[in-house]
Order: sequence, then structure tokens, then C-alpha cells
Amino acid sequence: MLRRYKPHLLELGLIAGAYLVYLLARGLAFSDVDATALSNAEKVVSLEKGLGIFWEPGWQAWALGNAQPLVVALNWVYIGTYWPIIFLLGFLVYQKDRRVYYHYRNVFLLGFGSALVVFTLFPLAPPFVVSPFPAAPLNEVDRLINTIQELGPSFYGGPEMAPLYNTNAAMPSLHFTWTVVLGVLWVQRSRGVVKSLGVAYPALTFFAITVTGNHYILDAVAGGTLAFISLGLMELWTRRRKIFASATGISG
Repeated sequence: MLRRYKPHLLELGLIAGAYLVYLLARGLAFSDVDATALSNAEKVVSLEKGLGIFWEPGWQAWALGNAQPLVVALNWVYIGTYWPIIFLLGFLVYQKDRRVYYHYRNVFLLGFGSALVVFTLFPLAPPFVVSPFPAAPLNEVDRLINTIQELGPSFYGGPEMAPLYNTNAAMPSLHFTWTVVLGVLWVQRSRGVVKSLGVAYPALTFFAITVTGNHYILDAVAGGTLAFISLGLMELWTRRRKIFASATGISG
């Protein structure tokens, strides 16, 4: 009986272990990680202003003033298109095609490991945290709020949940990284017009993470870049394994 369930238990253990490492890695490199994260947020805002892409406050202000139901919908998109979709698609692929599952599982782990290094060395507070702090003053028009806490569902991301995640892990946005990876998976494994969902999914996520005040545009840029680097490295590894297996006669 144990032998039958051993692969499944090992997979669950790997996922749980990765999450534990994520929690233990919080604040390892800095004694005052919150202050460092706020300082880094100022740098990101300044960079976006220099590039002319500090659009998040304008997007949020317009949405709150003209389409508040849309903001509430994006709040739910932010929550629903992350872990629920990741676990659901992961489970379905695990059941249907184990080889594809392991390939994309490794893509996730590559991105996750790389992101942990950045979280440790460059902690970054999300936009909605920066606004009220005098250490990182913003003009009134530049401020963002946490729309999930303001408009609901406020159970998500509240103080009670803070011990369950890294509050200074805004860049890269793994939220966006993993939706891009799943979008690529969807495009590769589907046909016809439904392929467009693979593009719509990360696009919708992009607006959800920025309009809700959880991420900067550059967080998404970094997250998307990480996704394609992870996909590319895994594809290169897979091809090299196939070449090696063909040359040696070993089944891969």
C-alpha cells in the first residue's frame, strides 16, 4: 500500500518542503527587512517614473472612480487565478500526463528558487504598503490602496494571514510568473480558439496584480522574464537529455 502511494506522498512532500523554505527565507539578509523593503520600493517607483511607466496609481484611481465593480472583480481574480488554478491544473495534468507534469513542475521550481534569491537580496514592499509610510512619501496622486482589504474579500491578505507568506516579496511577481507558465502550458496543450485563454489568463492577472495595489508594473516584467527564462532553461535541459539518451541508447 505504501509503495503505491509513495510517488504521490513524495510529490506532496516536495511541495510542502518548498513552501517551508519560502517561509524560512524571510528576512534572512537584513536586520530590518521592512525598512529595506520600503527603501527598495522608493527605488522602484523612481525607476518607473524615469521610464514613464508609473501608471498603477492612475489605473487604480480611474477604476475606483468609474468602475468599482470591476475592481471588486479584479480582487477576486487576484485570489482565484492564483493558487486555486495552479493546484487545479497541476492536479489535472498530474493525472493525465505525468511527464508533462514533471516538466512544468521543474519549471515552477526553477522560477521559485530564483525568486527566493531575489526576495532575500532585494526585499520589496508592495505598492499599497508604501503609501502610508513617511519613510517613503508619495504625492497624493501617486498613492495606492489595498483594494482587497478596502472592498473585499478582506479575509485574504489580512493581518491574520501575514505569517503564511512573505510580505516583502513583491519582485518578481510569482503571481504573474506562474500564470505566464500556465498560460504557455495551456496554449501548448489546447486547440482552436480556446488557445486564446492562455494569453487572456496572464493578461487578466497583470491588471489584477497592479490595479489592486499588490504589485508594480516592473514586478510583472520581472515575473514574466523569470517565467520565460525558466521555461527556456527547462526546454534546453530536456533537449540535451534527449540527445544524450539517443547517443547512449538510454531511454529518457
